Amino acid sequence: MVAASLLLLVGLGPWAASAQGGGPQKQEAPKWMTDDGKDLYSDIMAADHPFDDATCEIREKLLATLRGIGDKEAGHYRYLVLKEIGMCEFNKGDFDKAKKRIDSGISELNLPSDDMMLTNPELAPTGLLREAAKFMKNHDLTQAATALRRAREISERGLKKILKMIHKQMSGQQGSSRGNIPPVETLLEELSGYGRTGTVLPMLMPQAPILKQELPFAEQIDKAVESLDKKILGFAPQLKAIRTTLDSKSKGGTLMYVRGLVSDAIAPSDRFMAAMELIEGGAVKAFKEEAASAEKSATLLKRTKQGSGCGKGFTKTCEALAKIADLKSNSFGESRVVIVKAGKKQSLEACSTNANLGIILASEGGVSVTVGAEKKDLLAGLPVVVDFCQEVTLAAEKQAAVLFAQAWHPEFAAVERTTELRSRSKAFDLSEDEVKAAVKIVNDNAKKSWEKSGKQWRNESPFQEHVKTSLGKAASDAATAAEDAAEAKKKEDEANDTDRADNIAKLEAKRAEKKQKQADAEAKRLARKKQLEEERASRDPWLNEPVVLEVEKKLADLKEARRDASAKLEFDLTSELSKDINAAERELKKVTKKARKAFKKSGGKAAPAEEKKAEAEGSSADKIADIKKKLDDVKKEKEAAAENENFKEAKRLKVVQKDLEDKLKKLEL
Repeated sequence: MVAASLLLLVGLGPWAASAQGGGPQKQEAPKWMTDDGKDLYSDIMAADHPFDDATCEIREKLLATLRGIGDKEAGHYRYLVLKEIGMCEFNKGDFDKAKKRIDSGISELNLPSDDMMLTNPELAPTGLLREAAKFMKNHDLTQAATALRRAREISERGLKKILKMIHKQMSGQQGSSRGNIPPVETLLEELSGYGRTGTVLPMLMPQAPILKQELPFAEQIDKAVESLDKKILGFAPQLKAIRTTLDSKSKGGTLMYVRGLVSDAIAPSDRFMAAMELIEGGAVKAFKEEAASAEKSATLLKRTKQGSGCGKGFTKTCEALAKIADLKSNSFGESRVVIVKAGKKQSLEACSTNANLGIILASEGGVSVTVGAEKKDLLAGLPVVVDFCQEVTLAAEKQAAVLFAQAWHPEFAAVERTTELRSRSKAFDLSEDEVKAAVKIVNDNAKKSWEKSGKQWRNESPFQEHVKTSLGKAASDAATAAEDAAEAKKKEDEANDTDRADNIAKLEAKRAEKKQKQADAEAKRLARKKQLEEERASRDPWLNEPVVLEVEKKLADLKEARRDASAKLEFDLTSELSKDINAAERELKKVTKKARKAFKKSGGKAAPAEEKKAEAEGSSADKIADIKKKLDDVKKEKEAAAENENFKEAKRLKVVQKDLEDKLKKLEL
């Protein structure tokens, strides 16, 4: 996170000193941490492999030391540790536990709205990792891949901001005239190595601990995307050849492979929003009308710009296509008219990125499309969607005009599209104004319909159903096998245990002996307690005043509630109960002082029992009625808080309710 992490940024030290072998700047643990916590924190910061099993275990130990600490920074540190533990669990494949850990971390931030985890650039990578864990648990591989790619892209943008800030700080410390500060472009180019490769970042990381925190987390997200792509490849073997063709080390070229993005070979138009917009926006009607007189192929839209064919008989079609955001803003795509001759197969060019889908629209019947081994006859005026990263051929019984439009893949996110538009503008010969216009179209359309478009695309997808069914069955079979193995082991143990009955008898005898010892110890404890109370009554009689005893009981109940909340990692409730305990301790001190004064004022004699009872209880009936009324009010407030999902307030009111119920029981005895 940029904003939060910059709070932890320490001085970089002179760049020249680092280049000449100056020692790294060690980030000190916060002073409020325990000694054990400081040692664990230092171990994590010094780890060469921040997300291996050993370092993940250290984080668990560090989290234990952070529980119950009320410092204003403690919640932020608990969030960071829980976020990274969630990443550890994600790497292990325990997606349910990963989500729970991240949820616990997010609760430490006390955000006004959970929506901030996806809308705030500093928090979004964590929020999207949580989304990916949820999708992986439900076997939604492509949605998980999209969430991870978005997290990676947003994280990379944040890291670029951090590097620019660091470069600016370095320049301010030394002055740019000395010539020993590397260009900021060098820092940005080495970002893909995450500080493990390159000539500058590996030296800079020890000088800027913020990079030591952020780069490894970004690297883990990137590895998760890569791992998920390989998993998807197991269900879509055609991706291997597609990746071989499209994967390029250059981020500014015309070829691009997007990991974790897959398409069905042929899909109906009602699954793709851009295809439906062809029908609803009038493009189909215009094309059928203008294609009747077409004799040559023509380009209508190419890399966001109007093609040469728009002025040659396809004016209405071009106007309609330009209104479809996923076509108009597609910097990789080209929408054109293909003339298919009778009896001859027409091959379409292969994609330049798997982030595009093809839309095939025949102006008349008798046309068919073949994608790989799958063939489909086209109906005039009804589009179909094809994966043209595979081999696509058209055939016609008689010469026909076919519209071949290329649109963004619905699971390729807006943040990814805008990044590619900017980074590849030179390769696609786009001016700054053209890039801005395309970016605006992407962002405006994403706000309105990106999530809806992705959901529509996944609905009734044969690939999605196959993946979910296969993974669900595998998980079910694994669980069944584990249960069967456990049951078999249990039966084997029972069958082989010839001394089981004797052992059980011995165990029961030991338990009985232990129970008797516990009973004796409890009797001894109660006797000692009674002795101490008698000594206390003799030494400080005023401490036995009912009002003092009542406050002492209230204080003991609050402390017990705080221990229970701390054990359950409910840090917000723990903090709230600590405040109540402080108030109860002040109240105890006050009533004790008052009772001591009253005792001394009475001549050092305890008040008669009748007076104590009258003073403590007053009118029992009035007190009982008053407590019952308060109890009813508290129960209503607790129910309202629970309905409004204000669980923190509900837990506090639960403690108040228990206290009132205890008082009521005492008065009714």
